[in-house]
This record gives sequence, structure tokens and C-alpha cells, in this order.
Amino acid sequence: MQQFFSGLYEIVLGRPIPANFTNDYREVVFPNTGLMLFIISLAMVVVYYYVLNRMMSTGLYKTQHWVMFLILNAIIAFIIPITQVTGNEIETHAYTYMFAFVNVVYSLILFFVFSILLKRGSVQAWTTPMKWPNKR
Repeated sequence: MQQFFSGLYEIVLGRPIPANFTNDYREVVFPNTGLMLFIISLAMVVVYYYVLNRMMSTGLYKTQHWVMFLILNAIIAFIIPITQVTGNEIETHAYTYMFAFVNVVYSLILFFVFSILLKRGSVQAWTTPMKWPNKR
């Protein structure tokens, strides 16, 4: 798992800076951030489709509601890497903020993919953010 998340972030960001924190990033920060990103994005999609729009029937099924959850997920995804870096006593600088930005991009992709995969189980939001691939 360490290699997967390290590779996922380093393919876009390059080697961690400063170089003396490379092992900290690879062994702790990248895996923790990636795992939290995956879990939180999945949880946000489950809450949107299955809690709010199935069990509670809140009527938050419009695309604008979905975008609100997407943005909330992106904000959380921006905060996670910064807290991981500062929590591990690593200097924050431009690399940290680029890392946070890349995490936001990954969160947007994950949220969209999880939405496509899980929206069929929703009673009210099965067409959000788009009708495809449903055949109702």
C-alpha cells in the first residue's frame, strides 16, 4: 500500500521536498493521506446516496446538491495532507500545498467514480449527477 500511494502522488509531484523528509512522506504521509482520501470520498458518496436520499428521503437529489457534496469532499481532501504533514513535524512549503491540490484532484475523480458506481441504490438521486448509465 505504501508503494501504491507513494507512486500515485510522486508520479504527479515528483520526489518529496525537502529531501530529508522523503522517507517520512513515502512511509507515513502518502499512505495515510491516500487511505483517508479513499475512505472519506466513499463515505461522502454513501451518505449522499444511501443516507440522505434513501433512508431519510431528504430530497437532496438535484445536481447542485451533489456538487455541494463534491465541494465539501474537495475541501476535506485539501485539509488532510496539510494536517498529515504538520502532524508529522515536516516543514510546510510549496510542495505541501501542491500535494494538497493533487489530493483535491484525486478526490474529485474518486467522488465521481464512486457516484457512478453507487448511485443505482439511491431511491431519489439515481439520476444525479447524470442519468447515464442507468436504464430506468
